Amino acid sequence: MNIKNNKKGFTLVELLAVIVILAVIILIASSSVLSQMDKARKNALAIEGNTLINSAKNAFQTDILNGVATGTEEKCYSLNFLNSEGYFSKGEKDGYTGSVLVSPSSDGKIVTYKFWISNGSFRVTGETGTTGKDATTESNASNNCGR
Repeated sequence: MNIKNNKKGFTLVELLAVIVILAVIILIASSSVLSQMDKARKNALAIEGNTLINSAKNAFQTDILNGVATGTEEKCYSLNFLNSEGYFSKGEKDGYTGSVLVSPSSDGKIVTYKFWISNGSFRVTGETGTTGKDATTESNASNNCGR
C-alpha cells in the first residue's frame, strides 16, 4: 500500500498571515475614508449655511417691503423663523439650529450677512457667502446671532 502525501491547501500560519495583512489594510483605509466623510459633512453644512444666507436675504427684503425692517438696522433671523416662514427647508426636526445676522450699512446700500449653523455634530460660521469652517462638536449653533 502506497500512501500519497497530499499537501494541497494552506497552512494555518499562512491563513493567519493573510488575515493580519488584510486587517492592517482595512484599518489604514477606514481611517482615511472616515476623515473624508467628516470633511464632506462639514462642506455640506457650509453649503447649507450659504442657503441660509439666501433665505435671510429674501426674508430681509420681504420685511423691508412690508415695513417691518427699515433697511438700515441690524436684524437677526433664527433658522426656526426662516423655516416656519418657508424661506428655509431644514429645521430642528432635521437636527439643524442656527441664525443669520443681517447688518446693513448706515445708508442701507451694503448689507453683510453672517451665519451660524449646526447639525448637532459640526458647527459652521461664515459671512456673506464665504465660509469659515469651525469644526467644533457643539450640540447647536447659537440662535441669537452668536451674541
